[in-house]
This record gives sequence, C-alpha cells and structure tokens, in this order.
Amino acid sequence: MYQGLIISNDEKIKNESLQIVENAGDIKIEKIESIDELNDDNDLINYLFVIVSDLNQIVLQRITEVQLKMPGLSSIFYNHSLNFVEFPFLSVNSKVKMIIGENRKKNLEDLIINLKENYWRKIPCKKMGIEFENLSPRMKNVIQYIETAPISDCNINAISRYLNISAGYFSQEFKRETKKSFRTFMQNVIDYYENIIFSQVNLPAKSISRILGYSELSSFSRSFKKRKGISPTKYKKIINNF
Repeated sequence: MYQGLIISNDEKIKNESLQIVENAGDIKIEKIESIDELNDDNDLINYLFVIVSDLNQIVLQRITEVQLKMPGLSSIFYNHSLNFVEFPFLSVNSKVKMIIGENRKKNLEDLIINLKENYWRKIPCKKMGIEFENLSPRMKNVIQYIETAPISDCNINAISRYLNISAGYFSQEFKRETKKSFRTFMQNVIDYYENIIFSQVNLPAKSISRILGYSELSSFSRSFKKRKGISPTKYKKIINNF
C-alpha cells in the first residue's frame, strides 16, 4: 500500500483532499495539523506525497528540506486559491506542485494517479526479464508488495508470512514464474533503487543504507561493492561529478 501525508488545520480542505486520495485507492494516509509536527521522526522515505493547505516561507523551507532527503517525494499545495505574497520566488525555486481553483479536485486525483504510476520504487520488470502481465495474481501481488512495503520487509520470510504460505514454497513458486531466485531478483531491485537514490538525493551512505533496509552500514558497503565494484563513497563522488 502506498503512503501519503496531509498537513492541514483547515477541516474542509483536509476532508476534501482525503476523500480524493481515498478515491485514488490503495493509499494509507497520515494526517497532521501543522508543519511543526513534521520532524526527524517522520519517516517519509516510502511516501508518495505531502499535501499542504497553507504555504508560507516557513512551510516552503521545511518541505524543501524534506524533499532533499527523500527520493521521489512530491509536495503538493492544495486549496481554493493561492494567498502567498512571495509567489514569484515560489514559482522559480520551488518543486511544490500547485493544485488550486475550481478544477482542483479533478487535478489532484489525476496527479495522485500519475504519482502512483511513476513512483520511484516502481520495479521495471521487463528490464529485469520478467513479464509482469504473465505472472499469477499471487506473484503480481508480491511485486506490488515489494514496491510499497518498507524495503527491510522485502525478504522471503516477511513476504511468505504476508502470503500465508511457507518460505520454501514461496521461493519455489517465485523462481518457477520468474526464472530467477528471489535473492537474485532483490539484489537487482536494490541495485536499481540505489541508482535512483544516489542520483536524486545528497545523503551520507549511512542514511542510504537505512533507506534500503540495511541494519548496518558495513553490510550495505560490502553488498554495494560486490555489485558495483567500488565503495558507496566513491560511487557518490562519480555521480556528483556528472
């Protein structure tokens, strides 16, 4: 299930945007009333979007800080109209998507659907040699689970519990349908996610390892070097030089 955050103390706008998001389907929503409640404990790594109904310099600065740490996170301003005295600054420098006016409901719904279709964790199955449409409903469910669950929960034991089948049976079924072991597949997925994260955000290796579900930085560094041939730090320097 996808995740989103609504920040608003305007009950009408909050309920309106919540209803639209619910109509888009398969999105778990968290609600807070103020940007002040958004602190380092708010883990937005796997979130599709943050919706705000109030926009000022403080909100804009905090949202920008969050976006710099979270790959693919979209910030959305949603309200009847725009009341922002520094709009020229916003339009030039901000990544906030503006949803205002009479058509806001339809525009927000279209945007949410688009964000789901282009979510940064969407797995390019065809490029990995898997025909998604040919998979059984259960294996399609597995792929969709991996795209939205915490990456630390994307392992054989967690997924087999989610499916209510044995780990051994899941491993056999996955390999039979995809022609790949689950371990190999997940290494390919992690490698794909790494490329996106390193190219989109400027974070230390320890933070990236946490995003990718590693409990220890040393484990992440060993796995990374085995797959890419260099350390995360050296890879980051190469990416930043392009």
